[in-house]
Amino acid sequence: MRRVIACVAHTAGEAETARFGAALGERLDAGACVTLVGPLGAGKTVLVRGLCRGLGIDEPVISPTFILLESFSGRLPVLHVDLYRLEHERELDEIGVFDALGTDTVVLAEWGDRSAHLNEVSELEIRIEPGAEEARTITVSTIPSLTARFKDMAW
Repeated sequence: MRRVIACVAHTAGEAETARFGAALGERLDAGACVTLVGPLGAGKTVLVRGLCRGLGIDEPVISPTFILLESFSGRLPVLHVDLYRLEHERELDEIGVFDALGTDTVVLAEWGDRSAHLNEVSELEIRIEPGAEEARTITVSTIPSLTARFKDMAW
């Protein structure tokens, strides 16, 4: 799916990254598919924690690296997947991730670029690049019809 850059944020630490994620989460609609991309330790799970807060989830959010999938109920149902250890894309189908697409469930996929299908259908791609110390540059790209919703998110 073709995406364009909607906004770029610069955060100075984990708390600020999580706050930015919460602001993004507040703007997500039912059925959103979000892929998160960045190197190991970039802050993807911290951002997902924030996204979940913005979606009304108060439970602890950890990276499901070893279990692949965690689900939550908040303002919207959320499926949090971590594709770091994904060996075959069919694993996502087997655990029901593809079944969640097109429903009210928000899919948040860390290492989303490891799934050609999720990467293709995601409406938002969030790229996180670590900088000096705990600084992060976060680039949010969306499908053109969603760009205006995230454009004013100066950080």
